[in-house]
Amino acid sequence: MSAAEKFLDPQGLEQVTAECVAFVGDNQTHDVVESVARQFFDEPYVRDGGSQQALDYLSESPTPAVLIVDIGESSAPLTVMLSLTTAFSEQTRLIGIGTINDINLYREMVGAGISDYLIKPVTEKAMAAALCRTEEKPENSATPETADDKTNKIAVIGSRGGVGSSTVAVNLAWLISQERGHKTALIDLDLEFGTVALSLDLEPTRGLREALESPNRIDSLFIESATAKLTDKLSIMATEETLAQQIDYNADAVDILFDTVGRSNTCIVADVPRSAFTVRQRVIEECSKVIVVTDLSLSGLRDTMRLMTGIEETAPNKPTFVIVNRTGGKNQAMSVSDFQKALGHKVNFTIPDDPKSFILAANNGKPVVQINANNNIAKAFRKITEALADMAGENTGGSSNGGWRRFFKRK
Repeated sequence: MSAAEKFLDPQGLEQVTAECVAFVGDNQTHDVVESVARQFFDEPYVRDGGSQQALDYLSESPTPAVLIVDIGESSAPLTVMLSLTTAFSEQTRLIGIGTINDINLYREMVGAGISDYLIKPVTEKAMAAALCRTEEKPENSATPETADDKTNKIAVIGSRGGVGSSTVAVNLAWLISQERGHKTALIDLDLEFGTVALSLDLEPTRGLREALESPNRIDSLFIESATAKLTDKLSIMATEETLAQQIDYNADAVDILFDTVGRSNTCIVADVPRSAFTVRQRVIEECSKVIVVTDLSLSGLRDTMRLMTGIEETAPNKPTFVIVNRTGGKNQAMSVSDFQKALGHKVNFTIPDDPKSFILAANNGKPVVQINANNNIAKAFRKITEALADMAGENTGGSSNGGWRRFFKRK
């Protein structure tokens, strides 16, 4: 990018007008901003200061294309940022840098037309991603659509270990992405014992634990480095952490992770562990719908009842669907009708027992629906996705996302 004409700054010093102007309050942030800005602009103008210095600058100088302001000392960062937006033209992209790690604050800023908001300590990856986003042209001049508005978030959780919740998550994600044509991210949130990467014959990715422990590190470049591309429309986040260390989940991490992943995906399918309370609760709150997977055992019935109660307490009236897996198998303790009656909730879908197909898929590292698109299991999974699409009013060809957005839009 080229530099422009000269001006006199508020201190009377002649400088070169920069397309990128930044006011930052500490040395570490100063070094990061200046280093990254020089990769994007010929002559970035980076000075010590904050919002007041930025306002003084704008009152005396030409409006830059990108303005970066440190608002870390402010107790009302949104108010400060909004005051800055009144001082320059609509063409200027404003990036805030602060210390308050709050997804709602971030969404309010983006909704108000602010380009980005980064959390200290700012990394070079985060700064570069923010500057890349300033070059993206909005689809229209209306209030930007947040990830929460456009992304379908589906939580899949098993009543017990071994009932096949990961299998359901994998196959639904495959069908949604490959047959329905929606760009999908499949996230295995069981960092220690998750099987998504194993079932798809993928090397576990790195970074998911760091994202869930330190959400301030999350940005689009970080997500890209922690994601494995299975197909053009299906990406996987799945790790395999050591059992020798405790994982300290951050309560806000799920919101920020989903929001960032949702910027580049139409659908998120989350395989949710039962044991991690913090993650389970926030995913249930954040997702548009919850799928509970169980079998027809007495223990499956008991734990499905407990799980359904927990979901209702966490997110009342959350759309929740029950899938009974491996129906017709030798270990089936009761009929679907008896299970449904005892549960007090409709069994929405059933998947037949077919050990040979599951074993074949596992040995090949592929979803069952990819191994054999016409067997009974694949037909059952396809029935699930088709039923959801019909509820949403989705076109048969799957080319439109509107139906999915209406059906899965967070209530």
